Amino acid sequence: MEIQIQKESAVCIGCDSAFAHGQKHHSLLRIQEGAFLREDYCDTCWTEKSFSIERDEIYSCWETKYRDPSVEKATPKEQFIPLLNLCYESIAQGGQDAESMAYMCALVLRRQRVFKFIREEKEDSSGKTVLVFSDKHNDTQIRIVDPQLTQSQLEDVRLKLEELVEHARGHTDDR
Repeated sequence: MEIQIQKESAVCIGCDSAFAHGQKHHSLLRIQEGAFLREDYCDTCWTEKSFSIERDEIYSCWETKYRDPSVEKATPKEQFIPLLNLCYESIAQGGQDAESMAYMCALVLRRQRVFKFIREEKEDSSGKTVLVFSDKHNDTQIRIVDPQLTQSQLEDVRLKLEELVEHARGHTDDR
């Protein structure tokens, strides 16, 4: 059985007003005639509508922010360059610290939708887990070793990453 759910709407189903990029809105999922039906509402219409919906009609509901695809695509690549450079430098450098930094960079770039997760593999020789990502800006696939960090190690790498990115941004602002 294949489940199909529509993408978020650009307009409120209640009042037909367009959502602005980053605007908070509410999504409702219900089953109608054996298929999922998604409805997106602005805050005002959600408040009015939420009292008139029968609870057994609702499959799921959530609050989200509208992401305008045209604004998303217009996001300048330049803001990711320091992080991309650090990721690729860490991959080339090798070693435990560099693997940890590359892993953290890849996670952040994935969250920012610069990298897309493709698959997870096991290396035959070492048994390590390798994450394969697609870098949409450089149109390439990269392999990142999962260093199996503890929570405290993740936090240490995150702090180091913040420091390095801030330092890199400082140098680009000076030019």
